[in-house]
Amino acid sequence: MQFSEIIIPKMYEEMKLLVQKDLSSAETVALTTDGWSSRATESYMTITSVHNNVDWELVNYVLQTRALPESHTGEHVAEVLNEAVTEWNLQAIDGAPPLVTDNASNMLKAGKLFETKLHVTCFAHTLNLACQKFLKVKRVSHLLARIRQLVSYFHRSNMASAVLKTKTHLLSVPEHKLIIGVCTRWNSSYDMLQRFLEMQVAVFATIRSKELKVKDYKSFSDEDLTLAEEVTHLLKPLKDVTVGLCSEKIPTVSLTMPLKHQLMNRVLVLSDDDSPTIQEMKQSLIEDLKNRYLEQKPMLYICSALDPRFKMLPFLSEEIRFDVFNQVAAKAATIPTNSPAKKLKIKK
Repeated sequence: MQFSEIIIPKMYEEMKLLVQKDLSSAETVALTTDGWSSRATESYMTITSVHNNVDWELVNYVLQTRALPESHTGEHVAEVLNEAVTEWNLQAIDGAPPLVTDNASNMLKAGKLFETKLHVTCFAHTLNLACQKFLKVKRVSHLLARIRQLVSYFHRSNMASAVLKTKTHLLSVPEHKLIIGVCTRWNSSYDMLQRFLEMQVAVFATIRSKELKVKDYKSFSDEDLTLAEEVTHLLKPLKDVTVGLCSEKIPTVSLTMPLKHQLMNRVLVLSDDDSPTIQEMKQSLIEDLKNRYLEQKPMLYICSALDPRFKMLPFLSEEIRFDVFNQVAAKAATIPTNSPAKKLKIKK
């Protein structure tokens, strides 16, 4: 009782003071928030802060995780955000702090009620929503369901897993475990497909082995395996983009528009070599992505222009590029010149 009621609260207050001191020295603090459910199906809302320290290193803090038994309406989410801003003294001069959320309708409404001048939706979550749609293409969803059912069989059966391990060794297949894809996360479907294809020889040898009696197994045709390979090939760059966007060490907002352009104009370009199913998947993703971030484009273009990797904005037309440069110059002109220079520590 003493540990939970005295020691832990004391540690919390001590750490809170340190975090508040660090946040108070930051020029700008942005917030991110997300709702989630525990295994006990209890609802929570977590709020994190992000800022650059004096050495321009990205610093993240989990400010709070609160139970949210009430309905997750935009009004309630905005209320919790405002309470956190007050508790942590994060009020900005020109309004609420910048906010990053997912694309859920309640979060979009919360952003408006929060009255922040800068509300950006997570590009990784945007990709997740778009990919969820094209994974519902009939042939693809049917194939994924069959592979998921087969993988589930290996996870349920100790004997099947043991035989599979033996077969992988005999056939010189990487001794990995099969992965079950989660329907709500497209990247787990990619992981499941990729691992299934990697181990398919051992999987099929196991299913046909005399040690197992699998009566309801339906074999995969060459067309099925070809489709699995095509889908994996299409999803790989999307998985790479998602992994890159989930970095906690560097800001990723400047990547949004260059990556969107790269996806729309290279990865998703329709080809005569694409099967009808792959063309349908690409078209579905194109339709979803093309109307994303229209309102935030000016701000996102400026972010890309300030990133040394994209400062020439090669993905934009000359007219738009010069307009962005003019906006950057105008904003730079408003920065007070009498501000003391900050010394940066250069790491070797």
